[in-house]
Amino acid sequence: MKKTLLIICAFLMSCIAFGQTKTLVFYQASYTDEAKILWDNAHATKRLLDTTSNPTKISESNLKNYNAIVFLNVSVNALNFQQSAELQRFMQAGGGFVGINLAIEKSYKWLWYNKMIGGTLTENQLNDKIQLSIITNASIGKNDLPPLWKIEDKPLIISPLPVRCKPVLLDVMGKTWAWYYTTEEGGKMFYTALGGDLSAYQNTVFISHIWAGIEEVSSKNLPDYEKIADTALPLEQNFLKVTLSDKLDNPLVLATTPSRNVVLVEQSGKIKIYNSQKRTTNFVGNLDATKLKAIKLDPEFTENGYIYTFSETNPNEYKIGRVEIMGDSLAIVTDFSSQSITPIQRNIVYDFDKNPNEAYRLPKYFDGKSFKFDNEQGFILETLDEDGNIKNIEPFLPIFRFNFIKDMTFGFDGGLYFLEDNSLMRIDYSEKNRKPIASASADVLSGNVPLKVKFSSSGSIDYDAKDILSFEWNFGGTNISREPNPEFVFSKIGTYDIKLKVTDSQGDSSDSVLKIQVNKGTVKRK
Repeated sequence: MKKTLLIICAFLMSCIAFGQTKTLVFYQASYTDEAKILWDNAHATKRLLDTTSNPTKISESNLKNYNAIVFLNVSVNALNFQQSAELQRFMQAGGGFVGINLAIEKSYKWLWYNKMIGGTLTENQLNDKIQLSIITNASIGKNDLPPLWKIEDKPLIISPLPVRCKPVLLDVMGKTWAWYYTTEEGGKMFYTALGGDLSAYQNTVFISHIWAGIEEVSSKNLPDYEKIADTALPLEQNFLKVTLSDKLDNPLVLATTPSRNVVLVEQSGKIKIYNSQKRTTNFVGNLDATKLKAIKLDPEFTENGYIYTFSETNPNEYKIGRVEIMGDSLAIVTDFSSQSITPIQRNIVYDFDKNPNEAYRLPKYFDGKSFKFDNEQGFILETLDEDGNIKNIEPFLPIFRFNFIKDMTFGFDGGLYFLEDNSLMRIDYSEKNRKPIASASADVLSGNVPLKVKFSSSGSIDYDAKDILSFEWNFGGTNISREPNPEFVFSKIGTYDIKLKVTDSQGDSSDSVLKIQVNKGTVKRK
């Protein structure tokens, strides 16, 4: 069934004038009659309301004007990924949540919602509406409810509640039908399993019950988004999935180096290095890749060039080997061998502060989140508490398509590197314009005077598709060319640093330097 949302709200100045709070109500199109009853009741009691069917209103710019959100027979599954995150931020900022009946539907993409609402549905539910004898268990809000009342409805059957939930409505058998509590993030939550049948909304006590819940969770102050300024989910269009090297042969594992290069091993045992400056991938050596599970840099890699290989001999038991990386052209497998029974960490955790000066690092929203991938769920993020327990699971970049990711890691530039199918990939992020990447090459790098060299900028790239690139070659002094692929004749002996400057249409630029060695020619004998 197609779901439509309605938001009920009030303008800020009007609410201040009447001393009222502002409330949003989301509901499915099939529950329009129920929503109208609530609206009529609110109008009669001088509660301020507004309506919209546009789900894009679930954003900070709009939610900051409300004290509470009501989900009327609609769950978070009616929202997209961005809007789900905005609901969580609303509560983190101090907003209140009221769920009615089907609002308890399990989220398949946002674990936080399931934990926040408290209860879960049992397997067996009612087929027809019933009459309940309800006992009011607690005094909430300003609407007094009778201690014992009856209602015809089709409520949902809920499994036993967590201890933190405070029962509001019970029946004569002791079953809980409504509850509330203050969340760990500081917001308040109220849920009622009643409201599954239109007849319930014709019961004035039930309407009072809903308003009591709204009043209970509504703070006198509007949500304070300043205190969660760095928690906004970044827009997906600011991310870019970049192919660094393709046509690999079943790559298994990878590791990134401080020089921004990437070491990877293929199933055949071939060791390859992706050079980030030249953007080339070189074969550098071989090793035994039987049951190879991971490669890790030595803490002193910059000094010794060591990378350790972990091959599984038994579950969570590994034979450790060592490879010495020499530049980007040679890898030497040494005789070092050891054993380990320490499980390899399968999830990688992002550290935002580790790469403070990198232009394209992932934003702070992902700080401390654990990244993992499986072929069923795709890329997901896990948020852990101090004890390592999972607080939330959310998708990562669902607009992108990811297939068969075998290994991934964060680079020293803050980018996410991963092996997908037979390619080395990276996720870049930029809120604004991305700088172009300059790449200078030449047909010859050394020769005798006079030396004619054909230069090329063909490897230069800008990941912002609309940007137009301009080029400037500096051959020394006043010798400058603005052609993308110029020719130049060196008439003097020496070593020349040739600089290519690439500028995009936004004015951002980057440089690439190429060394040309011009030698003295051989003297010809008569």
